[in-house]
Amino acid sequence: MTNKTEILRRVREKVGLGMTRSADFEVLSQSIKDNTHEHLGVNTLKRLFGFKNDKVVPRLSTMDIIARYLGSEDYESLIKELGEDADISLFTPIDCIEVKDLGKGTQIRIAYAPNREFFLTYLGDSQFIVNGVKGSKNIMTGDLLTITQLAGGHRFVAAHVIRDGKDLGAYESAKFKGLKSVEIL
Repeated sequence: MTNKTEILRRVREKVGLGMTRSADFEVLSQSIKDNTHEHLGVNTLKRLFGFKNDKVVPRLSTMDIIARYLGSEDYESLIKELGEDADISLFTPIDCIEVKDLGKGTQIRIAYAPNREFFLTYLGDSQFIVNGVKGSKNIMTGDLLTITQLAGGHRFVAAHVIRDGKDLGAYESAKFKGLKSVEIL
């Protein structure tokens, strides 16, 4: 069973409805408001359950409200509860930098929750040097990172982290909410 199916099953169970009639979505919208003090519109809920054929990817804020309705702190927490292999592919790229298209010396800033920022300079051959770090204890100024792509809304992956000449292995972060911003300075 996919995670989306499991989440929708849990919502149906909590509200006590099959979500097969238009009126069910009005009841669900009110139930969510009563339980979370947050509003999700009927049309948003219909799209989420496939009742409307719009091909719209749900926003993270929508999934956070659904998660709170189901008793979790947020969507990330709900996904963790569902298991390590949880499908969190609700994100679409906001902005994307193809490393192969960068010129040597290009300055990049990436940011992700909670309060993490990296300032990088491209050295060529998918290699970046870290010029500055805010909020991270794992990546340090001076580290060399091998990165092939940076995309907003997706996780941050460095295939290799080299510190003081030693390869520390791969580094992965921003797993659940993805990169908040990716920009060329």
